[in-house]
Amino acid sequence: MTDLEKLRLRFTRDNYQVRLGNLASNLLRLSNTVKKGGHPDLEKKLLWEICWMAELIGDNTPVEIADMQREICRWRRVWPLEPARSLLALRSGKLSEIVLEKSGLVASRSRSG
Repeated sequence: MTDLEKLRLRFTRDNYQVRLGNLASNLLRLSNTVKKGGHPDLEKKLLWEICWMAELIGDNTPVEIADMQREICRWRRVWPLEPARSLLALRSGKLSEIVLEKSGLVASRSRSG
C-alpha cells in the first residue's frame, strides 16, 4: 500500500465534519507557512494536499468547498510567486475560517456592523 493510499484511507475514515476540520487546519497551516517563507517544498506540498483533501470531502461537497479547491489548484500551478506571498497567506487564512465554519465544529461568529 502506498503512502498516498494510507493517507486517503486515514482521511476518509473520518466523518464529513472532521474532514472539513482537517481541510481547514491545512489551509491555516498553509497560511502560516507562507507568511514565514523559506519553505517552498512544504508550501507546494500543502497546496497539493489541500486540493487532494477537497477532492475526498464527499459527494455532497458544498459549492464553497469546490470553489476553494479550484482556487487553491490555480495557486498550485503558479507557486512559488513571491510577489503574491502575502495574498496567498491572507486568502488561505480566510478560506480556513470559511471551511471551519462550514464544518459545524465551531460556533458561527456573529457579525456586527
